[in-house]
Amino acid sequence: MSKPHIVGLTVDSDIEDPDELWRAAFSAQVKAKRGEKRNSQRIEIPDAKPFALALLSDIHIGSASTDYRQAKADAEIVRDTPGMYAGYHGDGVDNWILSKLAGLQRNQALTFDSEIQLFGAWLNLLKGKLLFAVSGNHDNWTHILSGFDRIRGALRGTQCLYDQHEVTFDLGWNRQQWKIKARHSFSHRSIFNVTHGLEVNWERGGTDFDIVVGGHTHVGALCRPFYRQGKKRFACLTGTYKVDDEFGRKIGAAPSRDRGCGALVFSQDGIFWTENLGIASQFLGYLRGKRSK
Repeated sequence: MSKPHIVGLTVDSDIEDPDELWRAAFSAQVKAKRGEKRNSQRIEIPDAKPFALALLSDIHIGSASTDYRQAKADAEIVRDTPGMYAGYHGDGVDNWILSKLAGLQRNQALTFDSEIQLFGAWLNLLKGKLLFAVSGNHDNWTHILSGFDRIRGALRGTQCLYDQHEVTFDLGWNRQQWKIKARHSFSHRSIFNVTHGLEVNWERGGTDFDIVVGGHTHVGALCRPFYRQGKKRFACLTGTYKVDDEFGRKIGAAPSRDRGCGALVFSQDGIFWTENLGIASQFLGYLRGKRSK
């Protein structure tokens, strides 16, 4: 019996050449292996004088309640202070883009587009001083909905370590070394100890870090020393630049204290923490001037 002659898209039309599929799979595997670089990241501070690392997060650009003057001033302190560098760990913008949160955008001081532009201007103040960056949950909402990484786009051309979720690296200076781990948020938070999630990550996160950095909670800026295997470690938590958090009041969160920043000052005598970048700048200037004499 003769068969009908069929011309067009058939069941077999979408069957691809197996050799082409293997090549595509091999290429994807090579790209995925780039993640292995995360296990051997290092930043070396070339100056032998004391230095500082400012930790910045939770600016929430877009909100009328954000202290924009202070956010700008803190970035300028980093820019203008010799030997001071910075790390960013999330929530630079409010980005109420999820459907269940879109109603919050109606009362925003800035549009979505303005948020992006102003955040880019803030990052530009840190140009040449930014060592690492990690996205926050607000930052990542755009990627969840569209696949576009706004933070990577804003940082394009910037020579700094970057990951959407977590950055771990060795920080070397003057024959000393510290393992640093930075995330926006940590699991296993506790109502009794605000840095519990950061500290317990030493056991549960798979990294023997000396310094751990987080934000997200808006509780306030503080640094809590803790010990593991007889070695002193530091859990650094930043607050938020929002001086009045309407969403926080809606869900019953406590008002935040301090700002979304803090700084670690490194010297031969140890590590000093302050939640005030102005004080960090002055102290660092004293240490660097003293060392040069």
